[in-house]
Amino acid sequence: MPGDPYLSPPPSPAKKIDPILRNALRYSISAKEYETLHQYLISRGPPAIQRRAPQPLRYSSIVQSKNDFNAAAIRASSRIFVATLAGLKIWDLIKIYVLGKGRQQKNRPKFSLIKSPNFRLSLSLSLILLLHRLLFRFFSRLRSNLLIKDAAPFRHRNPRISRSLTSRLAPAIGASLAGFALAIYPADQLRLTIAIYAATKSAEFLYNALENKGWFQNRPWWWGSWIFMPLSTAQLLHAFVFDRDCFPK
Repeated sequence: MPGDPYLSPPPSPAKKIDPILRNALRYSISAKEYETLHQYLISRGPPAIQRRAPQPLRYSSIVQSKNDFNAAAIRASSRIFVATLAGLKIWDLIKIYVLGKGRQQKNRPKFSLIKSPNFRLSLSLSLILLLHRLLFRFFSRLRSNLLIKDAAPFRHRNPRISRSLTSRLAPAIGASLAGFALAIYPADQLRLTIAIYAATKSAEFLYNALENKGWFQNRPWWWGSWIFMPLSTAQLLHAFVFDRDCFPK
């Protein structure tokens, strides 16, 4: 009835949020992180900040989306970039003012932001993380789509490509293409060290995977992972004696 005094008023329309602001909030902090931040910091802050900050439910409705994978990947990548850049900057200050006592400030070369080694290393590491997540998800979805019944005509027309893309190793191998982002960093000793470390860890993971599948069941009793230690030590000693120019100065 129009004259019913107990009739609740119509709800006020929700305020429209600018799309740029919504995306900035979505790529900066998730709803769960904001809830934790609101619980421990905002709720205990000054009253002015409490009034202006949205409640966790309101923030969740602002940043909600059907697929938060891309936003989470960008958040992790951007945080790696900021943390790495800040850590390298702090280390440079420690080397100059603590270890070097300011003596390296005069002879230190200056670089622009794009050519700065710290910026390029941070960008390289963050892009490796971002591309690895996106490529792994892409190849995983592609593999699952090729395994359904509707994709049978494609598998019959392209048997070799289908066997490659439907392999269990296809997502991991496809995601490894993210390692090319390491080329952003200048070609010095650090990039070579990271490449050698990544190759060594990859060989270790491959060996462990093959061992779990039973590829080395008939190996000799004396064979084990320990055998790589004397071989690598002998190689390092040989290189140190005969090829000292390959060691970092």
